Amino acid sequence: MSRTQISVVCLSLAVLAGCKPTGADAANNPLEGAQIKRRAAIQVLTAPVQRREMVRTTSTTTNVESVNEIKIFPRTAGVITSILVEEGDRVQAGEVLAVIDPREAQASLDDAKIALKEAHEATARLALTRDEADQRVARSRLGWEQAKREVQRNEEAALLSEVDLDKLRLARDTSEHDYLATKLSAQGSQQELERQKTVIERAELTVQRQELALSHTQIVAPFTGILAARSIKVGDSAGGTAAAFTLTDPDNLRAIVYRPQRELIFFQNANDLSAIEVRVQPEALPGQVFKGTINFLSPTIDATSGSFRITLTLDQPASDAAGPRLAPGMLARIDIVTERRPNALVVPKRALRREGDSQFLYLVREGKAVRLRVVEGLSNDEFVELTLSEEDPIEAGDEVIVVGNRDLEGGEEVQVNTVGAGQKDGDA
Repeated sequence: MSRTQISVVCLSLAVLAGCKPTGADAANNPLEGAQIKRRAAIQVLTAPVQRREMVRTTSTTTNVESVNEIKIFPRTAGVITSILVEEGDRVQAGEVLAVIDPREAQASLDDAKIALKEAHEATARLALTRDEADQRVARSRLGWEQAKREVQRNEEAALLSEVDLDKLRLARDTSEHDYLATKLSAQGSQQELERQKTVIERAELTVQRQELALSHTQIVAPFTGILAARSIKVGDSAGGTAAAFTLTDPDNLRAIVYRPQRELIFFQNANDLSAIEVRVQPEALPGQVFKGTINFLSPTIDATSGSFRITLTLDQPASDAAGPRLAPGMLARIDIVTERRPNALVVPKRALRREGDSQFLYLVREGKAVRLRVVEGLSNDEFVELTLSEEDPIEAGDEVIVVGNRDLEGGEEVQVNTVGAGQKDGDA
């Protein structure tokens, strides 16, 4: 066996024996013994206990949507003759987006206007006829009254024979009959004139209807917003079954979330729902956080899912403001703060170890690992709050082991490296 092979065998035996030098070797080489003793201390990485604000949140994901987002359907059938806007354009309420061939609707309107004009002309003729009938009534009344006076005067004078008086009486009665006949004719003329007013009203209504039909040949924006989609092109046959445009309002956004019914009591006990903090973190805008406000809380529970609905209004930066903006359709994480503790005692999550239902951590005191049992409080992605007993107090600034605590049992000597500024727990 060569000298190299003998050295390897000896080294292996030394490792199996715990690498402990003999008393004579340690005495002959004290520096080497000190180095071996230092290597026996367990290397650990620590981080300080801190005081910081901790919050309890209930989180979910949902899509951002516009409060005002609709599909615009043509309100009449016809061929698209012009399109005045494109996708992405901001349009104002009432602005014309596209035009359907208006010629047929315009012809129908012109015909209705002619019918209205004819109705007015007929009304004028009937009014003239009524006036002529009124004049005939007046003349007939005068003739009847004159005939009555003639009969009365001759009856009182007794100068005419009975035959002549009978003739006068007949003339009087005939005048009365003519008067009543002309009066009935005048009443008929008045009724015709009244009926003609209804004809005019109907003609005016027809004109209004045709004007409305003509206006439907213009597809207009019902509110101010941005065109999200255009589904038509010039020459298409439009109808009421397919949407022409999708219009959205990116300045007024909302989100709808569903939460389990066990959380309902928290929201019901809140004095002011709008005061509950809501954070909105869009997946498409990493690091950006927007504010939300609870606008409506459903008073009922869905029997199928066992959840209730919360409607949130989302704060959207002004269109001229610098920085990113929310967009309808974005997937966002919604965090609703249900509890806040401004001065919680916290440690990094990696400091906690678990055995069954128990949680504990290791402090470094006088160069040794000290095991303490703790109760976990509020937590976030990095830190966890500690709830301690009075017998085992921990103060801000104490060092807790975050790396190297897996095989500790307590009481071991440790060599400490501290997490420095800008260093993460996992960096050794």
